[in-house]
Amino acid sequence: LLLLMFLLVGCYNTADKPLINPSLDSATTTIAELRRSIVGSHSVEISERVCIRGRVVSSDLEQNFYRSVVVEDATGAVEIMLGLQMSSALYPEGLEVSLMLQGCYAGYYRGVLQVGRRAEDYDYSEVDYIGTREGVDKVIIRGVDVTPISPARLRIAELEKLMCGRLVEIDSLCLCASTSIDTLKGESLEDARWSGYSLFRDSRGDSIAVRTRSYARFAEQSIPRDTISLRGIVEWGSYYGANECYHIVMRYEDDCSTY
Repeated sequence: LLLLMFLLVGCYNTADKPLINPSLDSATTTIAELRRSIVGSHSVEISERVCIRGRVVSSDLEQNFYRSVVVEDATGAVEIMLGLQMSSALYPEGLEVSLMLQGCYAGYYRGVLQVGRRAEDYDYSEVDYIGTREGVDKVIIRGVDVTPISPARLRIAELEKLMCGRLVEIDSLCLCASTSIDTLKGESLEDARWSGYSLFRDSRGDSIAVRTRSYARFAEQSIPRDTISLRGIVEWGSYYGANECYHIVMRYEDDCSTY
């Protein structure tokens, strides 16, 4: 009877833990190849067995990412639409994972390849959140190694749309505009905060925007007026509803460093 009770307790304690596999399945394709197969303006079902191996490069620890994780391999990046809160506890930055994508739907948002379940016709995005732990565990198989990868250090002029979703670092940036300031109240760039959209220029005159959720823990922190380096996930979109350009979504306040 005691042995049976111990077995039941053991089963109960492990029921909520995601599947961990120390020997992950071999990849059947790369993210770059998956991107090439996903074309058009509507979500596409992944009908064949597709396994991708990579590492988590995003984090919702400071709440600038919302219910998703971004996984990168040597060729590109994909965002898995989990629909789960505080995913960094389960899928920390640097965690090696296998993605089992058969039966999922894929599409693009801000240039980033997203994978999840089929969205309704009235949804603004091409794919919807998976939404359940059981569904997520079928898609993301956790490894045991956690080794954060280094961002690709690039100039703005070197960015390409195929890089959307990847972790990058851009140096020699200076703030030139921000949607966080209210000029009617007499605010200037000296009062700029991260919340909203910020626009930076490099020494060559090229521009890149930073998009920050109002719920991010560092949203109301001041933007340094020094020359800075920025790390984060690269996207493509309009700056405050105007001209399109590349964006960076920071994961942590420390993704901004001053010289």
